[in-house]
Amino acid sequence: KNQVSELKGKHPSFQPSLVILQVGGREDSNVYIRMKLKAAEEIGIKAQHRQLPRSATQQEVLAEVKALNDDHSVHGIIVQMPLDSENKVDSHLVTDSVSPLKDVDGLCTVNE
Repeated sequence: KNQVSELKGKHPSFQPSLVILQVGGREDSNVYIRMKLKAAEEIGIKAQHRQLPRSATQQEVLAEVKALNDDHSVHGIIVQMPLDSENKVDSHLVTDSVSPLKDVDGLCTVNE
């Protein structure tokens, strides 16, 4: 919290932003997501939950990750595991597609 406050003090217009990407709607994942959103809010980070349907394909999930990587207003990305898709989605490929600079959980190969 102190680090976020210091950063905002030095750069008043800066708003750290986190996106939690979920595929499907597992209730256990929803509980974790709510906790992460609350924790982010408490320390002054703007956080949002992006939910893709269970019908999402690997290509759609990767496209969403790419869009988040390319969005300069997004500073951090969490891919909520497990990926709850009706389709085969390679979770390692998805986590490796997250930019190492935005990989909050440190799951991409570069950050392991």
